[in-house]
Amino acid sequence: MSADVIFLESKNFFKRFIEIRRVIKDNNIDLIWTWGGIESTYGILLSATSRVKHINGSIRHGIVRFNKHQLWRMFVLHLSKHIVANSNAGLRANRIKRGSVLRNGIDQNFFIKPDKESSEIRKELGIESDVVLLTSVANLIPYKDYNTVLNALSIINAKGIKIHYIAIGEGFERRRLEELVEHLSLSKTVSFIGNRLDIKDILYASDIFIHSSLGEGCSNAILEAMSAGLPIIASDTGGTGEVINDFVGRLFEFQNIEQLTNMILELICNKQLREKLAENAKKKAVGEFSIDTMMFNYYHIVNRI
Repeated sequence: MSADVIFLESKNFFKRFIEIRRVIKDNNIDLIWTWGGIESTYGILLSATSRVKHINGSIRHGIVRFNKHQLWRMFVLHLSKHIVANSNAGLRANRIKRGSVLRNGIDQNFFIKPDKESSEIRKELGIESDVVLLTSVANLIPYKDYNTVLNALSIINAKGIKIHYIAIGEGFERRRLEELVEHLSLSKTVSFIGNRLDIKDILYASDIFIHSSLGEGCSNAILEAMSAGLPIIASDTGGTGEVINDFVGRLFEFQNIEQLTNMILELICNKQLREKLAENAKKKAVGEFSIDTMMFNYYHIVNRI
């Protein structure tokens, strides 16, 4: 299968509409899939004025933030005939009573253990082999709620339990979060290591994955951690509860520090449970969230339209 990337020249809304219409005609395009509010506006207009079919795929989170862009996107969603989201929570949040769910798929490479040993990866990160390593992969922004995680870790750290927490990602909140780490006396326990190309290696060297977020559709970060065989502790927001259950991890109430603390302690203190959840998480990722599964579901949706 080959694919072409066509760059549009027009910036004016109406001229761009005409240009897209010409591209559709010249390339005999049968279906367009759009990802945003403005793009989906084009999709509706194009499907109404030509033979092309349109799928509105602009639902990517399990929550709605009520700003002008999101309100317009929701308005366009309700005008769309065919809608696909990556979670049922996304459909509900946008008050959509129809539509299909296409869950994200993870690169098969994540299912394969890296050549580098976990001990070697830990050594490079400066983490001892007997320390329980907790990891998050998320941008350093308020939406990702690192405050709750850090406050839970401060309680655990005060108990003298040997842990280390790595946050992979960047964002404008970094300085404030580093100051919070200092305030909570976590400087020797928490590392912000920025964006990385070796996320897979670090995940395979970790023991527990933590994900606290205001809302998700179908989180790739969670799926990648499951693919690496990690038990998941995540906030019960958006579509996360459609992926995580008690067989693969734990769900805590958003911003509930006590709940998160207790769940982390449960997995730190019970290695057998931790390993069982990790095994189940990997099996679920391989069986339900591979690229092959996603493509199979994609073709099924497209063929129904």
